[in-house]
Amino acid sequence: MHDHPQPKTVAFEVAFNDWWRSQPGSFRDGVSPSAARTCFRAGYTASKNATERRFVFRAGRMRITVWATGPTAAKAKAEMEADFRAAKKGWPVPKTGWQLQEVK
Repeated sequence: MHDHPQPKTVAFEVAFNDWWRSQPGSFRDGVSPSAARTCFRAGYTASKNATERRFVFRAGRMRITVWATGPTAAKAKAEMEADFRAAKKGWPVPKTGWQLQEVK
């Protein structure tokens, strides 16, 4: 028997379909697939980022969500995301930098 390397991550649809098919019929009859998908996505996302926490920032009129190991790394990622979004929309980057406020 050959040992095949397993992928480190599984596509969301594949993971959800495998999980959904493994549930008993009584559960599937009582829960809509869209509600189950929403709940599964929350758990799937959290487990994919098990070593990281979710941080939400407000920068001007943008709301930026990032996953990082700590507040310093989160702020750096949020600044990069704000720069990217501003460039994409043709907005100027503030001369004093982004004033990020963490949303609790």
